[in-house]
Amino acid sequence: MADLPEPLPNAIFSMAQLAAMIELLPVGFAAHDGERLVLVNEAMCELSGYSRQQLLGMNFWELFAPQMRDMLQERNRARLAGADLPARYEAELITAQGEERFVDLFVTLLKVDGRIISLGRYLNTTERKLAEVHQKQTRQALRQIIDSNPVPTFVIDQNHIVTHWNKACEQVLGIKAVDVVGTRGHQKGFYDTERSTMADLIVDGSIETSIKELYGNKRLSRSQLIAGAYQAEDFFPNLSATGTWLYFVAAPLTDPDGEIVGAVETLQDVTEQRMTEYALMESKSELEHLVAARGEQLREATHELEQDITRRQEAEAELLERFNELSALNTELQQAQQQLVQSEKLASIGQLAAGVAHEINNPIGFVQSNLGSLERYFEQIMALLAGYQEGEVMLGGLIKDHEGGAALLEKMKQLKKDAELDYLKEDIPDLLKESRDGIVRVKQIVADLKDFSRVDSTQQWEWVDLRTGLSSTLNIVNNEIKYRADVVKEYGELPAIKCLPSQLNQVFMNLLVNAAQATPEGTHGTITIRCGTEAAGVWVEVADTGAGITEENLKRIFDPFFTTKPIGKGTGLGLSLSYGIVQKHGGKIEVRSEVGVGTTFRISLPIEPPEASDAADSGANAVPPAPTF
Repeated sequence: MADLPEPLPNAIFSMAQLAAMIELLPVGFAAHDGERLVLVNEAMCELSGYSRQQLLGMNFWELFAPQMRDMLQERNRARLAGADLPARYEAELITAQGEERFVDLFVTLLKVDGRIISLGRYLNTTERKLAEVHQKQTRQALRQIIDSNPVPTFVIDQNHIVTHWNKACEQVLGIKAVDVVGTRGHQKGFYDTERSTMADLIVDGSIETSIKELYGNKRLSRSQLIAGAYQAEDFFPNLSATGTWLYFVAAPLTDPDGEIVGAVETLQDVTEQRMTEYALMESKSELEHLVAARGEQLREATHELEQDITRRQEAEAELLERFNELSALNTELQQAQQQLVQSEKLASIGQLAAGVAHEINNPIGFVQSNLGSLERYFEQIMALLAGYQEGEVMLGGLIKDHEGGAALLEKMKQLKKDAELDYLKEDIPDLLKESRDGIVRVKQIVADLKDFSRVDSTQQWEWVDLRTGLSSTLNIVNNEIKYRADVVKEYGELPAIKCLPSQLNQVFMNLLVNAAQATPEGTHGTITIRCGTEAAGVWVEVADTGAGITEENLKRIFDPFFTTKPIGKGTGLGLSLSYGIVQKHGGKIEVRSEVGVGTTFRISLPIEPPEASDAADSGANAVPPAPTF
């Protein structure tokens, strides 16, 4: 290493003393002589993933990401040459396991035992860095949602600085986003003087004490849908030539710990509604005066007008409720999407099953009836043919001497031979029996389709035996399973439980199809279905001998839209919807899996779950963990 320009501080301690000092520190320390590492502490070993023996003598620059090595070496050379460079900066380490870690690096040059070394302190900032990246991505996603929202919306952070200001807000308030984002100037869009908006009051935590003073006579009310949100209505004379009435809703934005980190406020121009309301009120007053003068006829007209006002108020209330829901967009968007997908999927399956059952039942009915008639006709024809055969023997000797008699007998024998009458007498009954068995099989499939869909049950809670639903579902998905796996049934005694049968059938179908698809191509596996009772209710297991699920994927299998199948082969919604359905029934779904051995899903359900409304609240929109057993 080149000599440093003087003066260079000489360390007052030896290399051994320096090593002892940094060893006690909880932060990583390492020293190098320009090329090789000469000193490291235990915290640096833990940070880098290398042992002390591996680090000492190692090329120092290989610890860093390739894209940083040239820059760091250049800085080191410049610092040795006496350049005044920052001693602290951010760097990226590559661990022994190949992982990237961000560190806060502080460098100082020392002369110890006559040697010039560069001593660095390495503070692990990976979690903070990743959190910053995640926060940035979250803000970008929120910005896209807000910018595409047709409702005027702006967002401020805990410092009252505007972070989002969408195009609809630009149009209503007349202020461009570039002029207000990053500032505290959002108040200028509403008031000529400095005054807090409702969003400011929420961020300050003064909403309870100041809200009535500022908005007490402006239709102020708490939101019935969102905790901590308020709604009000006010007139703003500076927003247009004649002024504008705005209805606005402000709601807090919180971090995972429930702390307020900002607020979102949405606006709605209700000038036309207010003007209409005032006009209607004036018309009503005039009509009331006319009623007194003109009698019953005008009273009827007033009554109709009051009904119209009521309808308008109801429509306004519904509109206000919809805008309240928009302020909860961050938390409700995914839930609404899951409910929509589940409803559409269950509805399509029910319609398909009901349609197939209806279309098949009619032709099956008359085919079965015709087979019965055909059997009776065949018995009559056989009786007739038996009579003919007896007549042939008895009359053969009488008519063969008549003119043409011998030829007639020969013709009858040839016809019997050509028709293979004896074979037909044996084969036709077998064909009729096979046809009747086939009709019975089709009728069973139709019955299973009806039981699977339960479209005629109006989706009400019923007492059912789950084994019936399992058998129906197996019949429906048989074509999906039979070429890939054998099915083994190990049914125990089950009591009837109260449930929504078609929804649980949907869960069984998802698990059975997934079990079949888990069997690798070119192999034939086994799917085992078990069921039984436990203290709290009943349980059902679906086990396969497929490829299994890795530990990494096992934690995410119940996440919406997560799938390991190729693009176009799966939506990633089956297990997420199944989780919601089981939660809705007050039960739980668990999974255990071993790669290369197989996977087992276990569903536990109570005999009689909570009421439908309570069950729906607790499970329909739950965000599932990764349950295992």
